[in-house]
Amino acid sequence: MDKKTETHWVYKTAQLIRIIWFLFHLVLLPVFMESSPSLWIVLPLFFAAFLFPQWPGKRKANFSFSYHPVLELMFSGLFLIVGCYFLGEVSSFLAYPALCAGIYSTSGKKRAWLWTAFSIVPFLAVLAVGLDHFGMGVIEGVFFYGIGIAIANVLETERRANILLEENRRQNQLLEEYAKQIEKITLLEERNRLARDLHDTVGHTFTSVIMGLDAASYLIETSPVKAKEQVERLGDVMRQSLGEIRNHIHQIAPAGEPEELAAQLKRVTSQFVLHTNIQVDFEHTVKGPATASLNVTLTLTRCLQESLTNAVRHGGATLILVTLNEDPSRVTLTIKDNGTGMDTAGFGFGLNGMKERIDALNGELKIESGPGTGTKVTCLVPILKRRMEND
Repeated sequence: MDKKTETHWVYKTAQLIRIIWFLFHLVLLPVFMESSPSLWIVLPLFFAAFLFPQWPGKRKANFSFSYHPVLELMFSGLFLIVGCYFLGEVSSFLAYPALCAGIYSTSGKKRAWLWTAFSIVPFLAVLAVGLDHFGMGVIEGVFFYGIGIAIANVLETERRANILLEENRRQNQLLEEYAKQIEKITLLEERNRLARDLHDTVGHTFTSVIMGLDAASYLIETSPVKAKEQVERLGDVMRQSLGEIRNHIHQIAPAGEPEELAAQLKRVTSQFVLHTNIQVDFEHTVKGPATASLNVTLTLTRCLQESLTNAVRHGGATLILVTLNEDPSRVTLTIKDNGTGMDTAGFGFGLNGMKERIDALNGELKIESGPGTGTKVTCLVPILKRRMEND
C-alpha cells in the first residue's frame, strides 16, 4: 500500500477501541434495561451512534474523516441524553466518542463550537435525569474531546515533519545529481580542451614532418647533404612538438591566463545558484602574477563543490560567500555560509577527500564551525615555482 494513502496506526487503534467500547455497552444495555420497553427505543439510537460515525474511509477527504466529529456529537450525544432519561442514571458513554471526535477533528472554527457542544451535551443528560445527579461527569465530554485534540495536533505535527523530511530528501537528491553533473562537466571540459590542444599541436607537427620527409626522400639521391639537413630540421621540429605535448599533458592551462582558476570557480558557483536558487557571492582579488596549475585548479574546484553542497545539505544555508585570493606564493579559497554549523570533531567522506587533495599539494585545510554560527572552510595552497613550471 502507498505510504501516502495508508491509514495511520493511531486511527486504526482508535477505531478498534471504539468498536470494543460499543460492544461493551451493547452487553450492558440488556442488563440494566432488561424489563424496560424503552430498550427498543434506545437500541436503534445505539446502533445509529455506532454505525454512522464508523462510515468506512481512510483519508481526510472522505465522508468519515471530515464529518466524524459532528456525527459523533449528534448520534452519541442523542443516545446519551435519551439513554440516561430512560435509565434514570448518568452514564460515561460519551467519553470515548468525544475522544475519537477530537482525534478526527481539524483545526478551525469547527473545533471551537464542538468544544461548546461537548460541554453542553453531558449537562443536558444530567437535566434529563435530575440535578441531584450533577457531578464531575458533566466535564467528561469536553475533557476527553480536549485529549483527542491534543492527539490530533501531535499527528498533524508528525505529518508536517514527514513532508519536510521528504522535501529534504528530494533536495539532497538534487544536490547529489548536481554535484555529479558538475564533476562530469568539469572533466569533459578539461578533456575536450586537452583534445583540442593536442589535435592542433600534433596535427600541425605531423603534417609538417610528413611533407618534410617526402621532400627528403627525393633529395637523398640527388643531394644527400640537403637531405641530411632536412632530416635534422625535422628532428628539431619533432623535439619541439614533444615538449609542447608534454606541456599540454602536465599543464592544461597555458601561461598568460591567470584568471583560469577564478573563471572555473565562477562557473561552479553560477551553476550552483542556477540549480539551487541559493544566494552565492563571489569575490576575487589578485596580488601580482599568479598562475595556478591544473592540479591546483581541479583541487580547489572539488573543494568548492563539496563545501557548497555541505552548506546546503547539512547546514541549511541560505547565503554563501566565496572568496578567492591569489598572489605569487599561494592561493587561498574561503567558503563561508550562514547555516546551522556542523560537527568538526571528525571528517566525513567528502571532507576527507578535500583534505587528501589539499595535503597532496602541501596545502592546508581549515574548518571553523559552531552551532548557529555557520561554517567557514579555508583552503590554502602554496604556489611553488617548480610546480608552476613542471606540474
